Amino acid sequence: MTGHSQRGVALLTILLLVVSITVVAGSMLASQKVAIRRSGLLFDQNQLLQDINAGQQLAVTMIRADSELNGTDSEQDIWAQPIPPYALANHSISIELRDESGRFNLNNLYQNGAADPVALAIFQRLLTQLNLEADIAVAVLDYQDTDSDVYQDGGDESAVYASSSNGTAQQKLPNQPLVSVDQLQEVRGGSAEVLAALRPYVTAVPYYVPINVNTASPVLLAALIDGGSSQQMQGLVDMRETRALTAIDELWQLPSLSALDEAQRTALAPLLAVDSSAFLALVTASDNANNTGQTRQRFATVLISKMAANDGQASNSATNGSTNNNAVNSAIDGKVSEEVKKEVKIVTQRLWAFRPSF
Repeated sequence: MTGHSQRGVALLTILLLVVSITVVAGSMLASQKVAIRRSGLLFDQNQLLQDINAGQQLAVTMIRADSELNGTDSEQDIWAQPIPPYALANHSISIELRDESGRFNLNNLYQNGAADPVALAIFQRLLTQLNLEADIAVAVLDYQDTDSDVYQDGGDESAVYASSSNGTAQQKLPNQPLVSVDQLQEVRGGSAEVLAALRPYVTAVPYYVPINVNTASPVLLAALIDGGSSQQMQGLVDMRETRALTAIDELWQLPSLSALDEAQRTALAPLLAVDSSAFLALVTASDNANNTGQTRQRFATVLISKMAANDGQASNSATNGSTNNNAVNSAIDGKVSEEVKKEVKIVTQRLWAFRPSF
């Protein structure tokens, strides 16, 4: 081989080495970019989760602060006012608070191993108010209770509910509390249309929640009595705009409720309150993605309880709702006394990739 040929082979070898090194370096650079991108995304996601945690703590602080001010919960309170977004650098946190005690808790139908006939009657009247079948109430109760018989009818649940059009009852009923109002579609008579009609008026809190008469809608208030109507409850709604009821006894002075006898009042009072024991917070955390114009968002719905400190865990709270009423009646000069000081804490948190219905 001539010297010229040897130099050509050496040059070719060098070129091949350069190409190989370039390919390897390019692959390493691409992998590094992917790793950097992944680290950036994880950092952004972690920041959003921290923002959500900060948002839910802010919601708890607001409810706790309001609880220190008075023994009632109404639309005039701090928590009920619009909360402006909180911005920090390119991150922002927004919070919306909703009073779940202003709705009918579906899990009130069955508490501590027993059905509540008064709560059932209220739910049946609510369904009637909305032009829905009252039998849905019994189906929701049977969905929760631990026996295998249809409530008061005595029929076998498996046989009765097997004909359900949604097919849920072809197996044994769950016999457990509802975790979401969306489960209304799983009971006999339930559907997307039924859920849409009921959604503004019901909730599914895992512990007993008396109805707050200071925040309940006229439709739900009308369901408290036989033959009630939203128009009859308008007087209460108008009064709430200027002052909150401080005791359930004030209800019986209203024309629409004054006709109730003592037995009816006694049965109804434990299901009512003038303050709230459950709130739902929607926390939205936004990130401007390093000012690129792209906004990343994460959402969380947070259930917050407000219970008398001596009630212990929210899930083991009193089933008759009288604690709430006693707390209000013992408030002095608008300040909550030490004996009935409420404990505010987070019960559940659920993360969402997209904004949920709220």
